[in-house]
Amino acid sequence: MSLLTLDISKCVHTSNKFAICDKCVDVCPVETIKLQDSQISFTPSECVGCGGCGAACPTAAYSLDTFKPINYIFQFLEFDNEVLTCKDEELPCIASLSVEELLSMALISQKKIVLDIGPCAECPIASTNLAIIKERAEEVNFLLEAMMQEKVLKVETLNHILKSEKAGLSRRKLLSKEGVKSALSIKEQLQNEVKASDTTTKEHHVSAQDIAKIKEKKLPDRRSLLLMAMKRASVPEQFHTIDIEDISFISQKNLDEETCTNCQMCYRICPTGALSSDSRASMINFNPLACVQCHSCHDVCEPDALTLRKTFSLSNFFDPKIETLVRFTIKRCDECGNFFTYRGGEMMCDRCRVEEEEAKELWGIS
Repeated sequence: MSLLTLDISKCVHTSNKFAICDKCVDVCPVETIKLQDSQISFTPSECVGCGGCGAACPTAAYSLDTFKPINYIFQFLEFDNEVLTCKDEELPCIASLSVEELLSMALISQKKIVLDIGPCAECPIASTNLAIIKERAEEVNFLLEAMMQEKVLKVETLNHILKSEKAGLSRRKLLSKEGVKSALSIKEQLQNEVKASDTTTKEHHVSAQDIAKIKEKKLPDRRSLLLMAMKRASVPEQFHTIDIEDISFISQKNLDEETCTNCQMCYRICPTGALSSDSRASMINFNPLACVQCHSCHDVCEPDALTLRKTFSLSNFFDPKIETLVRFTIKRCDECGNFFTYRGGEMMCDRCRVEEEEAKELWGIS
């Protein structure tokens, strides 16, 4: 049994109590993942180890101890395989691979990759995961066609049986380095079996180490893989624009200069650094290729000045550009000397203005 872990430093709910993301809850086939009061919890003994939550999470906060998607993908491509199937003991479920990862594999592989859904016929979690697999394959194929790539993901029911090496170890192999690694692996599996049998609900608490990780603002490995895969893709003669509803893992944004207060929350809360500013907070920049569509920046925007653009230009994948969404006039406050967003009138920042109004009220000055 694989052991599911949650890196809370990557979960948007850790840094943003207003976050509405619940994708992990929606895809869990056994409904063990719960979200209450902006806190994620799950029961290890109820988890079936399909990895669907990790693939659905925009920031890849979930992981399985026995399965690392990036390692599996490189191995799959190295051996020039063409069939993705859970009959392969290395792959817990096809649903454990995200749209980005499937798209990357399709772009890099020299063969047409087949998603084998044959085992779903007898799988107890297929009622949830099969629809997810088909939906992701449909999105990948749509994007491949829109990018004018001669690649495709096939979804088929196969009846083949993969041969796997027997788990038993000979005495010579046991004494070798490979045998030691296998023995340690078996020990880890046994330890994880004990942890996975825990029937208590696992709650997560933020540590100082988690806070330090939040400030790092790293891209998930799957996005780095996609950026690498795009360099292998042929550049189309024409860049298409698609509806934002047809792509689930990236976006473009609009920012209303009139309603934006330059509170800085959007880029401070962004987990990947897709939104950023300069040292004087005189602008807000947006890098589409770093956006994971977690919606966290929108959740904290009190005046709703930040919105998703209704369309997405595929030129971002081939000719990436950082866009300046808004620029602000920055002045130095006459009272405190700090820089602030100037919108006309007195040369006074909002904090000093509030303090002055409170002082006048205290002194009875209208």
